[in-house]
Amino acid sequence: MRLRGDVVPPVVAVAVGFWGVTVPSFWRDESVSAMAAVMPLRDLWRLLGAIDAVHALYYLLLRPFAAIGTNELVLRLPSVVATALAAYGVAVVGRRLASERAGVVAGVVYALMPIVSRYAQETRSYALVTAVAVLATWTLLNALEDRRWSRFAFYAASLALLGWLHLFALLIVLAHGVTVLAWRRRELLRWGAAVAGAMAVVAPLALVASREREQVLWLQRPGPADLLDFAHQAGGTWWAVGLLGVLVVAGTVCAFREARPLALVALPWAFLPVLASFAISQVEPIYHPRYLLFCVPAVALLAGAAFLPAFLPSFRPSSPPSSRPAVLPAALRGWRSWVVPVVVVGLLAALTVPAQILLRQPDARPDDLRTLSSTLSAEIRPGDAVLFVPFRYRLFVGVYGSPYRVLDDLTYAPGRAKPRSRSQFRMVAGEFQRVWMVSAVPKKYCPTDVRCQALIKDSRFRRTTQRRFGRIFVTLYTRR
Repeated sequence: MRLRGDVVPPVVAVAVGFWGVTVPSFWRDESVSAMAAVMPLRDLWRLLGAIDAVHALYYLLLRPFAAIGTNELVLRLPSVVATALAAYGVAVVGRRLASERAGVVAGVVYALMPIVSRYAQETRSYALVTAVAVLATWTLLNALEDRRWSRFAFYAASLALLGWLHLFALLIVLAHGVTVLAWRRRELLRWGAAVAGAMAVVAPLALVASREREQVLWLQRPGPADLLDFAHQAGGTWWAVGLLGVLVVAGTVCAFREARPLALVALPWAFLPVLASFAISQVEPIYHPRYLLFCVPAVALLAGAAFLPAFLPSFRPSSPPSSRPAVLPAALRGWRSWVVPVVVVGLLAALTVPAQILLRQPDARPDDLRTLSSTLSAEIRPGDAVLFVPFRYRLFVGVYGSPYRVLDDLTYAPGRAKPRSRSQFRMVAGEFQRVWMVSAVPKKYCPTDVRCQALIKDSRFRRTTQRRFGRIFVTLYTRR
């Protein structure tokens, strides 16, 4: 039985994904995922009614893993697996639309890109979203080639799943629409019906998400520099970005000459959602590189197309000497055609190494919650208290929960879901000698937080120290 090259990309993805997966600390978004995955369902339902309804399905899928453990290896495992599945899907789509060599190279390129390994090592939904985007594209190909309504039903189901994992990923529908128009226009009606069915399934989530707009108010209107930053995150270094750019341009030309379906699928997929997100964000910001991770497989497909036979000959000797067999043994047959792809992919891997190493530092994420937790554990004293500013920061830092189980929480009254009022906080704070405030930028959030204002203006306390752990500040207030 012949072992197909499709297995190489997921193996590479798993190897890269597990490389240093436990080294970087969880950051605040991962903390929310971990806390949501272990809290009672009633509390989870209450949380989703206030924030993060768009991540509800991911939190439910994460719960079986959280039941095993809440360490970095277990909770990041789903993202590693999803990345491997996406790499396999890229290889399968590339082989289907072009050639085995193009598919394998595309899958390996995808697995080696730093932006991919970054989110393969994160307890968030983006790697899974990307894998489902690849699945949706594969089901679209099945529907366009088979033309049965059942195939379009599978496509609709994959789109609905994609939307329930992340609403912004439905921008892929724009790319698929261009593909259908350019390649199988006569299937436009069936495709439209499938999209409409998927949108109907996702509509309830979209309605709830529209009420939680404050969750993305931190997004800013993007400019050209943000697009360049996206490219840099994808390649990790500008040398790698340059090499990827050459491969994508060459692959696009080659695909239009030798594998037009691949060009019609990958080109809109790679660029249309990015441009649409950028344009929409000029009015209502929704742009962020992690929200567009699902476009990266298309970039890898175009890069793999640079190694189609028309662009890369097989290097067969034109007239082999009579003393040499004209046909190589089966085990070596065709190896010559893989020399250049292996060299180029090896060069790309080498160029991304500095970025890959940086991604695997303990403080490589926006917040270093693990160091924060260990610092508090070492310095807290019996009877110390903690205040979270804003009040939801208890959820944002709680994944490393050992010090917070010891500290008395002044943010919430025992058994209450709402934070204390200013007067309630001032009354209970008088019982403690020291209060640790865990917060976002204090100058930004303290003016609007009544408990923080009460602590700052309380003449019984003075600020002793303030330290920063990524984007999170820890300030100690002691009794005068």
